[in-house]
Amino acid sequence: MATPSYTQAELKSIINGNVHGKFDQCQSTTVTMNRAVRYVIGDTDLRSTKRNTPLSPNLFEDNFDYTAPSDLKGDALIDIRKRVNRSSDEGWILVDETDFDRYKSISNHRIAVLDRNFSRILRIDGVEGDVDVPLNDCDSLTANGTWAAGGDASNLTRDTGDYVEGSASLNFDMAAGGATGYIECTDMTAVDLADYDEQGSIFVWVYIPDYADAQGDTVTNFILRWGNDASNYWHRTVTTNNEGLTFYDGWNLLRFDWTDATEVGTVAPASIDYLRLTVTKSTSLAADTDWRVDDIVFKKGDSYDVVYYSKYGWQTSAGSYIEESTTTTDLLIADTDEVEGIAFKASEFASQELKEYDDVKYFRDEYTKWKARYESQSPSEALKVTRRYLLF
Repeated sequence: MATPSYTQAELKSIINGNVHGKFDQCQSTTVTMNRAVRYVIGDTDLRSTKRNTPLSPNLFEDNFDYTAPSDLKGDALIDIRKRVNRSSDEGWILVDETDFDRYKSISNHRIAVLDRNFSRILRIDGVEGDVDVPLNDCDSLTANGTWAAGGDASNLTRDTGDYVEGSASLNFDMAAGGATGYIECTDMTAVDLADYDEQGSIFVWVYIPDYADAQGDTVTNFILRWGNDASNYWHRTVTTNNEGLTFYDGWNLLRFDWTDATEVGTVAPASIDYLRLTVTKSTSLAADTDWRVDDIVFKKGDSYDVVYYSKYGWQTSAGSYIEESTTTTDLLIADTDEVEGIAFKASEFASQELKEYDDVKYFRDEYTKWKARYESQSPSEALKVTRRYLLF
């Protein structure tokens, strides 16, 4: 749509006319307008709230969890759109979390939306033939280079009891009072990444035994080095896991994007044979045993956009999308025919507060008629949840 043109002040004027000039008698006209905008956006998929934002990072094969747009309205997804060379048969199916988990890696082009640790996650399964280059499977201390622990990390062993891929993981302990510990492999079989220099991402599975203690002391970050040796490498620091969430107890998938990584010395990307993973934690965090690392792999991925309906109904005069309006110059994200529906609902809410009950019924009826007319002319494009039923 064009740039929003109705300000909060103009919406207030429309509502004030509807309620016979009494709108300022309400306890808060701003609260009433925000309430009406939230209601209409929740009740109807307004075409003006369609948004298009890059999926971050790229979409990777067999990596399923991605950060959802912060303003995604419920599960109102329209499309996961490949930026270039999209196949004519690439259509997406929205499923529930259980269905997705059962059939991931079997049925492609499936999406689920779920809430995890107070954040919203997109689960996406849709890429085939992604560039996937194993760096180190972490199945052995010596089979592909020699792994060693350093800093405040010690007691590095092969763990065949708890791992993500292959047959084992690397297990180590962190000392009490220590701030940094690392595991390092300096002589693994060289991997050629020259064709992907400063593209894609490196993924590492890390098991955190205790992310935080009762005093609020936490794991701060992880730092990955990859390159040729201890003098020539790239490094990248992450403070959240792959989904953009705070680290948590258990297995976390970490993603180290090569773009904007810092280069130390001069690295030859055609012969990557050096890795170091460092954990940084609060010195007050107690000693921990059984940290684990597994399956270090490079992936290039494909660029996609997420198309969805936003729950943000306003825009500041500076162009920022917001959920709640606070000033008279904020702009309503609504086209002319959509403003009408919002004004009807706000007038209904205002009439309730003013105890004008005939007006309440009138504006409620007008809103109902507006909604039916609007949805017949601008039907929702949101994907509908599809569920698979098992027959026994």
